[in-house]
Amino acid sequence: MTSDQDENRRLLCSMSLGYTAYHVWAIQARRERRYNIARFFEASSMVKRIRAERAFEALGEVGTTTENIRRALEGLEPETVATGPVTGTTPLSRDLMTRATRALAEQRDLTAEEIGDLGVCSNCGEMIEGDLPDVCAICGTVREGFIRFSAAESMGVFGPSTIMRRLEQTPATLRAIVEGLSDAQLAHRAVSHSLKELIGHLTDMDVVFRERAWLILETKNPRLPSAHPPSLARAKPYNQHRITDLLEAYQTSRQQTLNLLRGLTPAAWHRTGYHEIFGTIPLTHQGNWVIEHERGHLIEMAQIRHELLAHQSDPNPLKLPQSVIPEVLRGE
Repeated sequence: MTSDQDENRRLLCSMSLGYTAYHVWAIQARRERRYNIARFFEASSMVKRIRAERAFEALGEVGTTTENIRRALEGLEPETVATGPVTGTTPLSRDLMTRATRALAEQRDLTAEEIGDLGVCSNCGEMIEGDLPDVCAICGTVREGFIRFSAAESMGVFGPSTIMRRLEQTPATLRAIVEGLSDAQLAHRAVSHSLKELIGHLTDMDVVFRERAWLILETKNPRLPSAHPPSLARAKPYNQHRITDLLEAYQTSRQQTLNLLRGLTPAAWHRTGYHEIFGTIPLTHQGNWVIEHERGHLIEMAQIRHELLAHQSDPNPLKLPQSVIPEVLRGE
């Protein structure tokens, strides 16, 4: 084995581990509502992924698809390689981590003033903060070849049609999830929260989204409330409510939200507001924020239902109507 092969195997091992670490850390940061820190981790993960891919190709492990299938069937056998540190290996990475450390010590996310938009060169993995250069200083890739991790798109890139479709479908999804469950099951805290608490929480979040949307639509680049939306810790009283009342409250709130948004022009969806964490963001950002938040909890609720009924003789598994399953359309 040549020294170049040794170096590429070291890079492949190091970058693959770094990619996994940053990717999993980004998921956890989003769970904790540290969205800017998550964006930094996601950009760092992309850096490692690009460099791992380049090392994999340099080792001659990529052929035609026919050859790749044969190679996969034979089974890749990785060799253990001593790599040294695999994270925080560049000055920018360490600088961003230092900023994140200070923010977390104050129990908060990085603000828009503390972290800019990030870009990663799709050819060499160089990471840039702020305005992208005309060409990558390392490999010469043009600006258009950078993968962007911007605050405005940090919640997702669904367009107005998909956002509206998702918002319209959630009430039916909630009814399907709770159908046939007893009050005791609905109030049972399977892990840390019950189905009742989660439905009440979704209503609280819908109210926050509607208030922000109204501000963006009715005032010029408003400063959006900086306080975090209601946390699940505040949802415990909902366990004492009837499920019919909780579903009705959600339906009423969501209908008010849909009434506000229905018929908006593309220009209206791109009106902006200023958020302490995300900076200047369009209404589509907040639409992606609320549907992504709901999606995570709907998956959690479907899992809770499954576990509640798993040991019954007639488990009555959850089967959502086809019309309830959201169609995914990105980049509208």
